[in-house]
Amino acid sequence: MGNIFSLRAAEDNWQSYTQYAMDSDWFCVVCGGPFNLEGEVYNLDSKERSYQWLFDFRLLGNLSDMLNHRVTGEDAHPANLSDSDDVFLSDKAWFSMTYTGYFCVGDAYGGEIWFDALRKERNSGTLIALHDACISISCRVIEHLQTTRKDNEKTSSLLILNKTLQDRFRNGAHRSPRKDRDLLDLGTTSKTFGPRSVLALNRLEWWGGYFEKFYTNPIHIPNLTCFAMEILHASPNMKDVEKETPHSKREPQGIERLPNELIDHICTYLPAPACIALHRVSKRLFNKVPLDTSFWRNSLLSGNLLPHIWDLDKNELQLPALESTKDWRTVARLLETKRFAISECDARLDDIPNGLWNRCRIWSIMEEAFDDHVSRS
Repeated sequence: MGNIFSLRAAEDNWQSYTQYAMDSDWFCVVCGGPFNLEGEVYNLDSKERSYQWLFDFRLLGNLSDMLNHRVTGEDAHPANLSDSDDVFLSDKAWFSMTYTGYFCVGDAYGGEIWFDALRKERNSGTLIALHDACISISCRVIEHLQTTRKDNEKTSSLLILNKTLQDRFRNGAHRSPRKDRDLLDLGTTSKTFGPRSVLALNRLEWWGGYFEKFYTNPIHIPNLTCFAMEILHASPNMKDVEKETPHSKREPQGIERLPNELIDHICTYLPAPACIALHRVSKRLFNKVPLDTSFWRNSLLSGNLLPHIWDLDKNELQLPALESTKDWRTVARLLETKRFAISECDARLDDIPNGLWNRCRIWSIMEEAFDDHVSRS
């Protein structure tokens, strides 16, 4: 029997059943998750610890947007937590259907200021509601991708995130009100990877409980290290695939002339991707910069090999028994995966924690959005 995601009937008119089932049309524009889990339709314990991140969200926009979208409290001044002078990032917000879907933040004196988010304003941007976790992951994505660009211009990741989402909002201004809020096509699905967000679940998937993985905390993943250990133990011991190659016939050039000890010392200051690139430069450097199991383990634990894996427990994974012939390269290769196919996926990824799956999903969405933003700039 196939995966439930593959059972999507073409005649099913409940493609966006989740949006119908939700208590409101409001959702985070990055992950598609709601801001309120109350209501019988969810059939889950809203007090469950892994769901609490959904209640922690903020408003993001330009400073002028904050003023233009304020409904009450004209003389009040909300706190701005942004690291950019041009961007407004509110303190923790809350949401109430009682006030026709307005969002509220506190002011400096304990009062309340209500905002009308994602409203169209001529010649203006808007205020965007985002989960705090989605802001954090999005900024990590942008910071990482900035380092890979040739110009490597240092710009506030929050500023870029705001600009990316504002541009998406303006470019989709012709769409229907509901689709105006779906800035990143979260209501779509892929035959290869399944629903892009919970907004794309059909009725069968919704009542089958597949919303749970979309709602699990993507920041705090208590079983992440255990999952890495499971992959390690399920993988064959490391084989010396990369043995020394024949010596190059040409004379060594540049850095190739340095003694191995000095190159080893230099590599300790380089990020993992730079060491991998150096290893591939020539046959001589292939030998002088070996990518052995210690390299893969240390690079993975340091967090500079896979930018979306920053929180492995080093104490658990640095045990002597996990050294020598263990295949850390395979662990790194599998953890590098950020999009998981419905079928034909490595069996060692079958038990991926819901939180990691959700983190990878959000990371991929923002990678795509940032790349698209750069291509249009």
